[in-house]
Amino acid sequence: MSKVVRWTTLVATLAVLSATAPLAARAQTPAPAPVPSSEAKAVEDAERDINSEIELTRASIQLRRQALVTSAMDLETKEAEVFWPLYREYRTEMLKVNDRFVTLLTGYLESYDNLTDQQANKLLDDYVSIEKGRTAVKSKYLSKFRKVLPGRKVARFFQIDHKLDAVINADLAASIPLAR
Repeated sequence: MSKVVRWTTLVATLAVLSATAPLAARAQTPAPAPVPSSEAKAVEDAERDINSEIELTRASIQLRRQALVTSAMDLETKEAEVFWPLYREYRTEMLKVNDRFVTLLTGYLESYDNLTDQQANKLLDDYVSIEKGRTAVKSKYLSKFRKVLPGRKVARFFQIDHKLDAVINADLAASIPLAR
């Protein structure tokens, strides 16, 4: 798979992991004052297209994710009233942690061909920190979900969430090149 195809696939997958607002803000950042060359303009246009595609993909995936959670949770009306606001809070916090992963992954992809041992160690430390952050968010919300839902439904929610993340992680694993 070519580097361009791999990068495009990865960018689409990363859409799932990062929050919409930061990318939308970057996409709306005005261009520098100097008139860009035709090559620079083409890169800028491509970045704008990718940002738009990411935003659309992310929104679509978020809707599908919520639809899957909705169908699998089988919530009573009163349960749904307390679950969905908490779910949105949970996803917002997870997206913040996932933004850190996007930054880490972007840095890795820019340097994996010439990765030094020192850079690799820093990436690994950052990755473990991100995983701890994900676990911290899950731990925080586990107790919150337990307060509003029966134990089996809490377990079901975290199973669903884990399965959806596993699909994303499998896509990422297939796209990310090994360190050299």
